[in-house]
Amino acid sequence: MNDGKSHKGGLMALLLVLGLVVGAAIAYPLGKNMSDDSSNTQNVATVSTKTKAADLRSTLEGLLREHVSSSLIVTRNIVDGAPEAKLQGSIDAQTANAVAIANAVGSVYGDDAKTAITAPFVDHIKQSNAYATATANSDTAAQAQSLTALQADLRKVADVFHSVIPSLSSDTLYDALNQHEGLLNDSITEYKNGNFQKSYELENQALTQISGGADALAEGIVASKPDMFK
Repeated sequence: MNDGKSHKGGLMALLLVLGLVVGAAIAYPLGKNMSDDSSNTQNVATVSTKTKAADLRSTLEGLLREHVSSSLIVTRNIVDGAPEAKLQGSIDAQTANAVAIANAVGSVYGDDAKTAITAPFVDHIKQSNAYATATANSDTAAQAQSLTALQADLRKVADVFHSVIPSLSSDTLYDALNQHEGLLNDSITEYKNGNFQKSYELENQALTQISGGADALAEGIVASKPDMFK
């Protein structure tokens, strides 16, 4: 982006993409640990912020938290042996979220960045689902295979984010992504074993961790594109 007009356009595109996805997430169930009580409405309240950077951080957090929730909905459906239509619906929502994250990156850094992030990001959720299937079947060999493929995808995701946000270390990103996946995988293992309270505790840990990731990404984006956030 070479001028103020294009910077502004890129920012508006980013916030539009993120806002649409977060808005869609409101209509999607966030997991079995969320009750239907109306007291949960504060979870989807719009947060008022005073700066573009704060808006970016808020919408990134919503998008990444949706990633956690939609992924666990899919993996729990796998373990539960949910009907095909229910399982596929949750997978479609999970994939749409992954594509939206890639589109958000592209709205700031261009189509090359979007293309680079889409494949490994979508592939990593497929491997996460494969791990859940192996867990449901108590297939340790398949678990190990999916973990190996998953870690390769996470390395690619970390490298792409580092390439567009140089202030973020690729190794640090990779470690954080592995921690994130570890929490999700441990949650689904506890769920399969009937330890539901522990499973939901791990989900909450994953949501807290991903919120920290949103902070880091927002800070990195602002640092790399300061003219967009004046």
